[in-house]
Amino acid sequence: MVIQNQLSQISAEIIANWFKAFSDINRVKIGFLLLRQEELCVHDISQLLNLSIANTSHHLRLMKTLGITSTKKQGTTVLYSLKDEHVKEILNLSFMHLLEEN
Repeated sequence: MVIQNQLSQISAEIIANWFKAFSDINRVKIGFLLLRQEELCVHDISQLLNLSIANTSHHLRLMKTLGITSTKKQGTTVLYSLKDEHVKEILNLSFMHLLEEN
């Protein structure tokens, strides 16, 4: 793996925005819920986390824009999932770090 000595300004901004996405407790909860459940629709996520559908949709839209989630249509239902293994690994590592600290 090649790691550059310096990040470009654009790369640094993208990474910073990506981490900002997880600065909101509801987006962290959505991330961990998708980590466990693989695919869920907005309605199910909102019910499981006791959030409004509008609030859940807002968070999911931001997470998709930032490349954290992806969508798949199943009939009229849109299913959300974590975009790739890198996202899953970051969430898993965060949780493992939390467990080691406590």
